[in-house]
Amino acid sequence: MKKFIFGFVALILIGIVVVSLPKQGNKDGKQKAVTVEDIVDDDNWFYIETLSNKDIYFKADTSLPDNPIINDMMDVANGYAILRAAYCDVELWFRFGEVVNDTIGLLKTNVIKDRGMRAAAEQYVKTLVSILPRDTALWNQADSVLWNHVWSAYKTFADKLSSRFALNHYGQITEKAVEKYMDIKQFIPNYDSVCNLRRIQSEESNNYLKRMLYETSSFDKECLFTIEVAHQNRHEEPHPAIPLLEHLMMKGKFSRYLHEMWRTWRVLKQVAESPSRDGMILNLEYNQMRYRCLNTILKQIVKNPKDIYAINDFCFLATYDNITRYSEYMFGNSAPLEHMMLFPEILEDADEENEDDGETDG
Repeated sequence: MKKFIFGFVALILIGIVVVSLPKQGNKDGKQKAVTVEDIVDDDNWFYIETLSNKDIYFKADTSLPDNPIINDMMDVANGYAILRAAYCDVELWFRFGEVVNDTIGLLKTNVIKDRGMRAAAEQYVKTLVSILPRDTALWNQADSVLWNHVWSAYKTFADKLSSRFALNHYGQITEKAVEKYMDIKQFIPNYDSVCNLRRIQSEESNNYLKRMLYETSSFDKECLFTIEVAHQNRHEEPHPAIPLLEHLMMKGKFSRYLHEMWRTWRVLKQVAESPSRDGMILNLEYNQMRYRCLNTILKQIVKNPKDIYAINDFCFLATYDNITRYSEYMFGNSAPLEHMMLFPEILEDADEENEDDGETDG
């Protein structure tokens, strides 16, 4: 059923009570360990970027009141930033044999104001630093036991974050209310016919969507039509909708669809960059744009700290996973799987091609 872009309404409803954790992946297909000296940024190699030693923290771009809810939003963003950064750096050990212990140890857990969560973050960092090998000669001996230790530390910290910052601490919200809040038809009454254009993939469809995009005076509608433009020309890389999505997110205007624009933008960029476990993953760039959107939503919460929908929007975006090298997708990083989830018509294309091949073979 394609009446909604957002198949994740149920996820939004529970906010950060349930976190979409990176899944354990196969540590197969290993290659010769890559040392720091081997990594150069030229035609033969890409830059393997660690995150824990970078400025991965969320900062408000405006003055904030000393409000418990605002303080919690800052802690939500930074707690999950630390959770994600350390995990992605651990993946560099498992994939390339890069020693990341000291890098992970540089994470600044003091950015978390809540004492209990700060202590949990410190324990998470210390655990990862202590269990990861420092000897690259041990890389080929890395096994599921070591991975299970990493996973246990990750899950422990993630569970504490989701419990401490559960959405029901800030107000009540129902599935029906979320569906009404997210219903696209309140902005685009003929959305069914607009959504059907995804299958047509024609120049006329693309021109119609762009015309509707440029003629609207509603920012929510502008966001929605831009997302629909992203569903056209879906095999073109880099996708021409990427700069359109960037432009809207950088405007600093609030929309309930900001997180969907960000997810669409990120997956299009990453699929064009690399779907491989060994390719460059631009999580630092993706998170900088994430923070732009979070700052926009945060200003909405500052205006009305009881706006449970804005709080929900903030928490969903703040807690969403990085692109990871290992996931449920067995043939690359997590981006292709997310691409199929956000662009389900891709699977329909594949089914139609298979049917055509079957008819030809017959």
